[in-house]
Amino acid sequence: MLQPDSNWRWYYDHQHDRLALLLGDMLFLTPYRTKHLVYTVSGEESFDLQDLEVYSQIANQLEHCCLPLSAAQQTQLAINVCAVQRFHKPLMPKSWFFTRSETGGHHHRLAWLSTGEYRAKVWVVEDNHSSCLCLLLDDQLPLGTGKAMGQFEAIRVMPDCLEPCFEQQPLRKLA
Repeated sequence: MLQPDSNWRWYYDHQHDRLALLLGDMLFLTPYRTKHLVYTVSGEESFDLQDLEVYSQIANQLEHCCLPLSAAQQTQLAINVCAVQRFHKPLMPKSWFFTRSETGGHHHRLAWLSTGEYRAKVWVVEDNHSSCLCLLLDDQLPLGTGKAMGQFEAIRVMPDCLEPCFEQQPLRKLA
């Protein structure tokens, strides 16, 4: 996983129509367009201490869950969570797309969302007991009526729409 430094800068990439993070020599494009953002970043904004705190929390959470992600994918998830928490417009719950679960909730920030026909893994960004903000981890999730969520798209749902996702624990040698 990449370690943030003082050269990281947020900006809006008009060529790709996406919020972007300049990582020194590399460019990271988020999936978030102007319509998803509270405001359009004009110029560059530092990856600040609050971003660093969120990024570090995600890195720590990823260490404790068994989600099989490469270092690059972990970085991608952490940056998208930072972008959503800092720039994304507030969302109202859209629970009607999903089936309800008696075991609602998440496990180490991982959960399943199910439409009845389709099931997808999500990362729970925020859980305030009345609703949960989630990012889709799978490539896409068809919602019916011709709509589909794309990877890392944000959605807010009621906690009983989530089903805890228990990834397989890797076997550890004891000796």
